[in-house]
Amino acid sequence: MRDIWIVAENPAWAAVLFAGAKAISSDAKIVAFVNGDEAAAKAAGSYGAAAAFAMPQPADGLWEGYAKPLAEKAKAETPALILVSASKRGRDLAAQVAAILDAPLFTDGKNVTVNGDAVTAQTMIYGGTGIKTATATATTALVTVGAKDYDPAPAGSAPGSVATLPYAATAAKVTGHQARPAASVNLPEAAKVVSVGRGFAEEAELAFARDLAAAIGAEVGCSRPIAEFFKWMPEECYVGISGQVLKPDLYLAVGISGQAQHLFGCRDAKCIVSINKDAECLMNQNADYYIVGDLKEVVPAIIKAAKG
Repeated sequence: MRDIWIVAENPAWAAVLFAGAKAISSDAKIVAFVNGDEAAAKAAGSYGAAAAFAMPQPADGLWEGYAKPLAEKAKAETPALILVSASKRGRDLAAQVAAILDAPLFTDGKNVTVNGDAVTAQTMIYGGTGIKTATATATTALVTVGAKDYDPAPAGSAPGSVATLPYAATAAKVTGHQARPAASVNLPEAAKVVSVGRGFAEEAELAFARDLAAAIGAEVGCSRPIAEFFKWMPEECYVGISGQVLKPDLYLAVGISGQAQHLFGCRDAKCIVSINKDAECLMNQNADYYIVGDLKEVVPAIIKAAKG
């Protein structure tokens, strides 16, 4: 099989992309590209890459400035597949490279296979309620890959070579930076998540969820209305197709109806538990286990049991 390229937001994501590349083809040569300097490239290539390229972002430039150089290199070297981190910048970069190459792009593709020039992958449709399997035939195809789609590859030998990819300045310039407030949670890395929805009648009732999370060692997330409409929690806490997409061991949804856009963000959890007064709600229908009842009665009972 021809080469597989990985384009990573950071070296840790490179380990996931490298594992994905090996799952797709155990014998393809892998070339790594990473956001950062040559030290980051060396780290990203340490999983067994034949070569690694740094893609440092200039102080006044955008990471998308690498779209044209990356596409030109792909035209010359014709990799079979380019796996890109499914971050905001990664998706933007992947889309631009695909447009320049006139190549197919599978957004958040799963179960990727390559047979000659034919690439097949599964993607979500209809807000995450359906799965589409599609095949594209092209010299090079692109796939964006989530941070937890594959178990990270173990570090191995240093890459065969390390260099810096040329940068092509864009018309847009960065004129300043403003630091975001430090995130109070790191939902994508959490093994357990307690998530709250509109079943909570007022902000003060969120204490039930926080006490439950403390009792079981979980982080607290929420549905979109809690963060965007009521402003009860920061936006980085909301789970869904346009928010956080999680893959925890346990996802405990409390007072969440389970609309399609929310289910997209938690459907890959190993175990989903729902607590809701409505026995017929979508969250219950998509849960592994559910409890029908008033959260103000059910949650304290679970906390008591968890504390022994």
